[in-house]
Amino acid sequence: MANESTYSDISTVVNSIYEVAFLTSREQSIMQGVVQVFSDTNSSTPRIWTAYTGGTIATVAETTDMSSQAFTHAAAGTLTPAQYGAQYFLTDQRLASDWAAAARDAGTDLGQLLAVHVDSNLAGTAIFQNLTAGTVGTAGGTLTWANIMRANAYLRASNVPFPYNVVLRPEQWYYLASASSGVPTLMVSDSILENIAREFYVGSWGGMDFFIDANITSGTAAYGAMFNKQAIALDMRRAFRLESERDASRGGGGYELNATMIYAYGVYRPTFGVQMVGTSS
Repeated sequence: MANESTYSDISTVVNSIYEVAFLTSREQSIMQGVVQVFSDTNSSTPRIWTAYTGGTIATVAETTDMSSQAFTHAAAGTLTPAQYGAQYFLTDQRLASDWAAAARDAGTDLGQLLAVHVDSNLAGTAIFQNLTAGTVGTAGGTLTWANIMRANAYLRASNVPFPYNVVLRPEQWYYLASASSGVPTLMVSDSILENIAREFYVGSWGGMDFFIDANITSGTAAYGAMFNKQAIALDMRRAFRLESERDASRGGGGYELNATMIYAYGVYRPTFGVQMVGTSS
């Protein structure tokens, strides 16, 4: 047979069918739900916190007149807020020609971009490496349940109150969950399922709540952590804000989409957290 009329005859001239534009795949904000959050001011003034120094107990004889001991506090740390932002510029021609809802998608993407920025800072190596209650695991090795229990013991021995949050890379959690033996039966907390971090929660056991965060830097020495929420602080001074601004002189006209946040972050009580080192390969 010959002279059939097929799609290949017109494939170079027909319009493509575009169903949807996919935004960049990003992990969202996990850490915000498991750390100490301050939101009591929109000032850019640094937040300074203090720690008390206490006394000591002595044996007191029946006739002893006790001497006073100093009970005071001194600055223990500072959170200094900074403004973070990103901008997309969409020209009139782009908006008129784009088959997708470009302005809406750009706003959504900016929101996700800043959410990842917050989470990556809170779960950053610079934060987890400054937790001082102890370190478990080794570079190049895989985390084990023995490491989990040792980290738990470090915090218990330091009188750190429960509950403990355990935040790990997905690959680190894989090695724990796929162990051939010694894997505990995890329970599910209804209260955490109502929390902002519920989508990244994988279960609880022995006073520890486990979360997976792909924003942790990967590598043979990836740093996760076990901590009481007071170990790390997020000081939100101005939440995500998206504003559009018309610019008629730029490229024949268009709209700037300006996304900003003001916040501070840092280690708040370093003795309330343990570093957990293991490969994410």
